[in-house]
Amino acid sequence: MSTLANVLKKASEHADATSFPAAKLYEDMLPLSFQVQRASNTAKSSITQLTGVETEAWDDSEKTLDELIARCEKTVSLLKGVDAKPVEGRETAKVELSLGPAGTRQLTGKENNLAFVLPNFFFHLQTAYAILRMKGVPLGKGDFLGPFMQPDA
Repeated sequence: MSTLANVLKKASEHADATSFPAAKLYEDMLPLSFQVQRASNTAKSSITQLTGVETEAWDDSEKTLDELIARCEKTVSLLKGVDAKPVEGRETAKVELSLGPAGTRQLTGKENNLAFVLPNFFFHLQTAYAILRMKGVPLGKGDFLGPFMQPDA
């Protein structure tokens, strides 16, 4: 989420930034605003799946880059506030993954994180990044990997 906030901040400096939240890679794809909201919702739902504690529902109503940045920052704060105790030992606990109209699937917490949460999160992060690149925002690999590649404190 920090990466997403950082690339959105860089995008906000661009001349055409007001059009970015509605931008799509292709006409049948969902816009940047959805990509950010879905990444946030994926991170939030992982908290519930890992801890068993429901998180507050947020409206997916952000329409500006500033609102999307605030959503990312709010998600980071939420993630930082998670108590690690309820997570311990939950890697083998069963999690029910909704497959929409197809039904559900039972996975362990570890399987769910590796097979769904992480790929889904990175799909939406990468799609948001690609939309911004398509719109001419000067982003590079360092903007994507930077927050992940910080030295140990």
